[in-house]
Amino acid sequence: MKSKGFVQSGFEDSVWIRQPDKLLPHTILMSAHIDDTLILCEDLDTLSKFKALMLTRFEGTDEGDVTEYLGCKVVRDRVQRTLHLRQSAYNKKVLAFHAMTDANPVKMPMEQG
Repeated sequence: MKSKGFVQSGFEDSVWIRQPDKLLPHTILMSAHIDDTLILCEDLDTLSKFKALMLTRFEGTDEGDVTEYLGCKVVRDRVQRTLHLRQSAYNKKVLAFHAMTDANPVKMPMEQG
């Protein structure tokens, strides 16, 4: 990634940042976990150019807008400019793994008494 102008974010080893230059004039953020990659950029043209460059160097596919990443559902509202991550599917998998799908929910912190 360093050869493509990226530096590690400093807060997470798998998050990389590329500062703008003449070829790609907007900041790009990239998160790479094994075979799952998420690329963020505020400019669609810069994002498209970068993805095209990456696909010439690495094998992969462009899946379009992200709907799920690392087990989290990604919910975007472009009008409100918000992005929410939901882990309900992951939580259900964990409960099923531990045979707790029929467990009773409890308020946290627990009520006194």
